[in-house]
Amino acid sequence: MVIPDTERNEQNEQNLDDEGPGWKRITLLLVVAVSYLCIGAAVFQKIEGQPEIHRRHDLRTAIHKFLGNNTCVDITEMENFMSKIALDSDFALRTLRNETISTKWDFSGSFSFVITVVSTIGYGNMAPRTKEGRLALVIYALFGIPLTMVVLGYMGQLLTRLSTKVNRLKLCSRKPVLNKVLNMVLIVCLGLTMLFLVPAFIFQQVEKWHYLDGLYYCFVTLSTIGFGDYVAAISENRLSDKGAGDVYRIVTFAWILFGLAYVSLIISYITNVFVKRTEQVEKFTKDALEGEIDRLQVELKKTKTTMYQKASSVKTNVKNKSWGKPQCDAINETKNKTGVQLLSVSNFRTV
Repeated sequence: MVIPDTERNEQNEQNLDDEGPGWKRITLLLVVAVSYLCIGAAVFQKIEGQPEIHRRHDLRTAIHKFLGNNTCVDITEMENFMSKIALDSDFALRTLRNETISTKWDFSGSFSFVITVVSTIGYGNMAPRTKEGRLALVIYALFGIPLTMVVLGYMGQLLTRLSTKVNRLKLCSRKPVLNKVLNMVLIVCLGLTMLFLVPAFIFQQVEKWHYLDGLYYCFVTLSTIGFGDYVAAISENRLSDKGAGDVYRIVTFAWILFGLAYVSLIISYITNVFVKRTEQVEKFTKDALEGEIDRLQVELKKTKTTMYQKASSVKTNVKNKSWGKPQCDAINETKNKTGVQLLSVSNFRTV
């Protein structure tokens, strides 16, 4: 049988609708995502709101104190001066300390910059200021970001193979479920140690950060959040030896590439878990609704059968009942104007 093009297109659209996520699932995910965002906003408002007010109060007090001790300073000149400092506060601070300053845009600094561009981390500590540089950035990123995504994809496949080999280890062969759990714990612990705990310790020693700040930097970097409040391996780092500084940068950005692949693998796993859980909830709801509909259909069928039986019983009783001959008290014969004889029956009753 030849199917018309219209019906074929409708069938294809129906198949696409069946394969894609349902509206119920999308609505559920949107509700969960918006709720999560609202909870996060409320938490950070509670944690960071009041400390920011205190910091601004202290800054206002310091500015007024400075202006009170230096009455010769003009406010307009100070505003212009602070605006220039805001363009590169780190450079201004090092200038006040009379420290040796090298440009950020040497080869190693530029290499650090392009790594943050193609990996979409975007710390914000370095940005092109010229029109030519901004145009070059747009063109470079258009080709560099897809290339980096391909490289990270292959690195993710490599890490998946390694995790599969680790997952095949028989640490507890007598209990398969426990063995699988132990293997997953081993994979997570190895990843956390090599990509978070050890690098945070290195950053603590080299960058002179607190250890928790090092952990914070590791997560912000590898998740590509990239606030830019902490940046490792910049040109003016703590290592005075240029050779050691170059090695430090190379190791740092190799860590970034492997870390991005690992974190994307973990995030993908967590996403799959959420999606599967949503599918289970949707399936449970669908099964419950279908079960309720089936129950109602059974009840409706029973009710219909009962009503049919009662109707059949009434019909049978009507058929089996004997009827007497009608008796009429009077039959009146009349004629209408056309001459047709009419009978009028009154007091009709049965015996």
